Amino acid sequence: MARGVDVAKELGMVAKLQSIDSKLLELEEEKGDLPKIVVRLTDEMETKQSELENHRTRVSDIGKERRDLDNQIQMTQVKLKKYQEQLYSVTTNREYDAITSEIESAQAQIKDFEESQLKLLDEEEVLSGQINDLEEAINAINRELSERRAELEEKEEETRSEETELNHAREKLAVRIKKPLMAHYERIRIAKEGTGAAHLYASACGSCYAVVPPQRQAEIRRMEDIILCESCGVILLPEQEYMNLS
Repeated sequence: MARGVDVAKELGMVAKLQSIDSKLLELEEEKGDLPKIVVRLTDEMETKQSELENHRTRVSDIGKERRDLDNQIQMTQVKLKKYQEQLYSVTTNREYDAITSEIESAQAQIKDFEESQLKLLDEEEVLSGQINDLEEAINAINRELSERRAELEEKEEETRSEETELNHAREKLAVRIKKPLMAHYERIRIAKEGTGAAHLYASACGSCYAVVPPQRQAEIRRMEDIILCESCGVILLPEQEYMNLS
């Protein structure tokens, strides 16, 4: 720390901050897995709704494709009838072969169009079944999501006042701690899921329980410098009875 900094005061504020963060973490843990469940169900709902929309769009496209094929079949049937009528007026083998070739071509086209229609019908049937399954799944997810959100809202309502008070106290305290110390605390706290500082406990780090040598313990208790745990990196604090956190 820089010269002139009251290290004991800084460590006292860090200890208070850790106490607040620990309480906030406890309140969050009281909600259990509900926040994660709500997020998971919301994501699952959005995924299935997107899939449902894609299926519905495809069914609509299939309808257009089938109508186009109907038109092509009708036009080709008109041409086929015309060619078939022309057979009665041909006078040469060459004309007969040419018209016969046109008739066979038209019949082949109609067959291809009809096969395409059958494939589209099969696809539409499969999609209709999938749409029904998705709609049922979405309804089920929506019911569960509503229940879980209600449970979470109830839990949050129980702790909202205390959380607001703790967060307000945390904000006021955080701005008073020296920036380098606060930055280290936050970095470790995030990495260790809530713990940025720890009191000595039974001659060990209260976070990772790595043993702290006696000489190092004495330095920590003097609170003349910032000392980090060599194992996990948290800011080490004297045992709680050594500190006045009032």
